Amino acid sequence: MFVLVRKSARHAVATFNRPDKRNPLPYLNDDGLLPALQQLEQDDAVRAVVLTGAGPAFCSGLDLEALKKLQSATVAQNADDSRDIRTFFETLRKYPKPLVAAVNGPAVAGGAALLLCCDLAVAAEGSFLCFSEAKIGFVPALAGVYLARACGERVARDLLLTARRVDAAEAKALGLVNEVVPAEQVLARAEELAEAIAENSPEAIRRTRSLIADSAELPLGKALDLATRLNAEARGTKDCQEGVRAFLEKRKPKWPS
Repeated sequence: MFVLVRKSARHAVATFNRPDKRNPLPYLNDDGLLPALQQLEQDDAVRAVVLTGAGPAFCSGLDLEALKKLQSATVAQNADDSRDIRTFFETLRKYPKPLVAAVNGPAVAGGAALLLCCDLAVAAEGSFLCFSEAKIGFVPALAGVYLARACGERVARDLLLTARRVDAAEAKALGLVNEVVPAEQVLARAEELAEAIAENSPEAIRRTRSLIADSAELPLGKALDLATRLNAEARGTKDCQEGVRAFLEKRKPKWPS
């Protein structure tokens, strides 16, 4: 199996399981990440998903052997493959359940872009990010868009053009990961965060993720229009009604969704 899934409490852990290849980007495989996430989306008991890698690496990006084969493909065939990668990243970015990256080792090229599509990221000491595409004459196209939106154009130019390694501490300083912990704690800490998220209203979490993803593509006025509509709609949801009652009654909410 390319991706292994383990369910625990109110979250699941999806592990990229090709350590022999340092976990290349699992975007096309029938046993890859998207089919696993589609199944977890239907499981109401799972309220958040942790992504991590087996072995010493988080994700090494595109499989270069597969990329070599695509170099002899037609422009149309390469365009189809590029669209598949875009669909993969956008599915992660707009996935209805929160995603927490447990960055257990190097996150390279598309692997670094993958963690940028997650809601939260916990990095192990000794791990690093690298947008390495320029080193092999490739363009960090999709990764570059996500990176520039995450940390600004000036930082993105640095990391994309130099293709240098960014250690976990610098990644945190740049806002690319949320926390840095000892390597032996990275998965446990990511699971703690997933459980903390799972305590909150599933409906509110879903709508909040949608707002962040959709408003990023809109001018300020349109984004505020969207936020105003979602604010009004949220007030009538069963989750909001239960949450307000629970707060006033000084008890934990029992989410209906």
